This record gives sequence, structure tokens and C-alpha cells, in this order.
Amino acid sequence: MSAAEPSPRPRLALAGTSGFIGAALCEALGSRFDLRILTRSLTRRAPREQDEVRSCDHFSRLELARALEGVDYVVYLVHNRDPSARLDQAQSRDMDLLMADNFAWAAARNDVKQILCRAPLLAQLERPTGRDAHEREEVLASHGVPLTVLRTGLVVGPGGELARLLVQMVQSLPRIPLPHLATNEIRPLTLEALLRAFQHCVGRAETFGGSFDIFGPEPTTLRQMLEDTANLLGRPVHFAPRQDLSQEDFASLLNRLNPSLHPVFVTYLLDMFSAESHGEVNPVQQAVTLDWTPLKQCLGRSLQQTLQTVEGDAVGSQRTQDDETIRQLGRVRSIQRLRLPQGRNAEWVAERYYPWLGTLLKLFVTTEREPDGSWNVRMRLGGLRLLRLDFKPTHSTPNRRMYFITGGALARMLGGRTARLEFRDLLGGRFTLFAIHDFNPALPWFFYRYTQAVVHGLVMKGFQGYMEQSAEGGPML
Repeated sequence: MSAAEPSPRPRLALAGTSGFIGAALCEALGSRFDLRILTRSLTRRAPREQDEVRSCDHFSRLELARALEGVDYVVYLVHNRDPSARLDQAQSRDMDLLMADNFAWAAARNDVKQILCRAPLLAQLERPTGRDAHEREEVLASHGVPLTVLRTGLVVGPGGELARLLVQMVQSLPRIPLPHLATNEIRPLTLEALLRAFQHCVGRAETFGGSFDIFGPEPTTLRQMLEDTANLLGRPVHFAPRQDLSQEDFASLLNRLNPSLHPVFVTYLLDMFSAESHGEVNPVQQAVTLDWTPLKQCLGRSLQQTLQTVEGDAVGSQRTQDDETIRQLGRVRSIQRLRLPQGRNAEWVAERYYPWLGTLLKLFVTTEREPDGSWNVRMRLGGLRLLRLDFKPTHSTPNRRMYFITGGALARMLGGRTARLEFRDLLGGRFTLFAIHDFNPALPWFFYRYTQAVVHGLVMKGFQGYMEQSAEGGPML
């Protein structure tokens, strides 16, 4: 086949391949699909020579729309645990929502046939992990592309964070304090079984729009996994069961053992051990667990790779390079969730934000609306323009209001990605996300970090409070 001829195989886009599951999926699905790996990294290379890597801003709809051109299916594994800017003023859950909406919109624009994602197997959606996953699924399905959800418990496999944490606990703690959740029964899934689940569902029409519980046939507990780890390492282990040990204190212990653990991962881990969710048997679950690798055997392979991993591996080196690039670019991202009054939308919020800002800071600044919907923020004394925000009607709808930051004494114009401010409705119009992307402050970084950034954080807390009051029937401008 010549290079100009199209491939007869369907094209699959993989987003979120920096983790051990995404990396393994590249190998598992590469024999059936032409893979396009979507990454935020500027240094990422294809794991296989025949794969295509597209570096794109996951916070940009248009970049993602170009990246998904010609794609048939998307596997979405993105979770925001790495920095996206030199300063991120945002919660991970809100960043995840914005990226998920961008992917769903871009997939719909390109007539993608199916989006597949993984979600936690939790019976109690009020837990943070379950709540955030439910919101993410709602957003991924909101633009009409069929969504297939694989609900799993903990996944055990080489390269996983769980195996590393088990080794650290056994090797570092002469006596391991165990909370009550350590005796809760769970049914972990092996990495091999999860890969089979994705292979089974990609492109299979009967799974479109479906949600499937995927779990292993072997019940276990955190205590049992620690005992198995100690046996495989040939080390004695001693436990100190503590019924009064709270999840918060146990989380603090885990963070002391491994300070690099992301708080979202720790919350996820404790939620999974606490939930005792066993799942419901279904055809997909039965298909992927027919050829089951014993859990202890899988754990042994995971521990072996964990012990062989050294500092400065390829993934760590790539992350270091990305972090340095982010530091040098010196950009800021800010995302806040605003509760919407019933019947209101992003357009309504945007038209009230700037007058509200001028009222809040009336001793220092004024806000001026131009006939085309653009805004200027000026110093009250002297009239110095601090920010110029150009309204972009071609990028806007009543549910999304977009402004480009094109000037002002507080912003540096360095070229590259345009600094922008947007208001976007999500979750059925229950919330608007206020987001600033790719902003380069004009102030020296240290001075900006402890002056302008702090003021912005306080202003947004105030506006969140104003929107809460409005949503509850309080006064509106």
C-alpha cells in the first residue's frame, strides 16, 4: 500500500495514555486499529513507530476538532493530575469537565461513532469519586456521540500506582495501621481483563450507549493484598487494626509514604476500598473474565516491575521536560464553577460579571462595555486600561460566551495560543464554568503570584457567592 492510500482499518484516537492503562491500550488495540494518540505533552513520542501522535491543547475545542478529523472511535482516559499551566487556579474536577466537554463537542463535529471511557464501580454516587465520574459521563454524552462506560474497581497490573503503594507500605512501615476499610471486600480487575473489555467494546454497536460493570471473580481486601505483597517480597508484615483511624488520617499516612501521590488518586483509592461495590453480572463482564489470570499472579508481576523501576525512567523524564516547558511559558489557567439560576445561561452570566466586577472594585477600577459586546477594564484614576476583552461572536452561543484577551497593562502579548476568557454552561445548564486560558501576566512572576493572582482568586470567590445567592432567589443586577 502506498503512503497516499488510506488505511482500510478504522482509526481510533486514544486520549490519556500517560498512565499504565493507556500505555497498555496502545499495544492491545494497535493490531486492529490505526492509532492516533492525543496528548497535551510537547515531548511525547509514539510508543510504536506506526502510531501517530498529535499534540494538542485539550482546553481548545478547535484544536481537538482538528485532531479528531477522520477518527472513527475515541477512548477517553483523561484525568487532570498534571499541571496544565505554571499556575492552575482550578479544581481537578472542573478541569476534567471542561476537557470532557471539548472532546465530546469535537467528536460530534467529526461524526465519531463511539466514545469509550472508564469509570469507578461505586454503588454510592455521593462519594467524591462517584459524583465526579457521574458528572464527567453526563458531559461526555451531552453532544450526542454514543458513550460506552466500563465501570471497574481497582485495576491491578504492571506500572500501576497501587502496586507501588503496596510495596512502600510493606517496606517502610514496621507495623501497618489499618482502618476499618482494610477489611472491606472488593473485586479488583486485572489489567489483562480490562484490556479485553476495551477490545470487546470498541466498535461493537450493541455496546453503544451502554454501561457495563467489569470486575474480577476473586474477592480480596486491602489487608489481604498487603499480606500477599509481603509474602511475594519475602518480608514479615505486622498489622495494627485501628477502628478509630479515620480515612483522613489514613490518607495523610499514604501521602507521607509517597508525597507525589495526587490527592484525587488518594481519594479514589479510599473510596474504592470503602464502597464494597461488587457490580452486576453482564455479557461484557462474563466475556472478559473467561480467561482469568489469578490475582496473586498478576500482583506478583506488578510488584516485580515496580521493584525494577528506577528514577528517571522515560515517563518521568518526559514529565520533567513538560514541567520545565510549562514553567518557561509562564501561563496561567483559572476555572471556577458558578451555580446558575433557573432559566439563565452563560450569556446572562457574562453580561452581569463585568458590571458586578466594576461595582465590587469601584474604588479602583471601572468596566466599560463597547457596542460590539467587548469590554475594557480601566483604572478609575487616570483611566489606564488594565485589560481589553474582545467579544468573539463566531465562537459564542447563548450557552457559551467567548472573549479574547488582546491587550491591557496586566497582560503580555507573546504570540502563540491566544489568551481567552469564556463562560460555558455544563451539566444541563445547572452550572456555568468561568475559565481563563493561556494568560501571560505582565507583572514579574513572583509579584504576580502574590498580588494579582490572589486578588483574582478572591474576586472569583465573591462572584461564586453572588451566583449562589442569585440561584437561591436573592437579588440580581
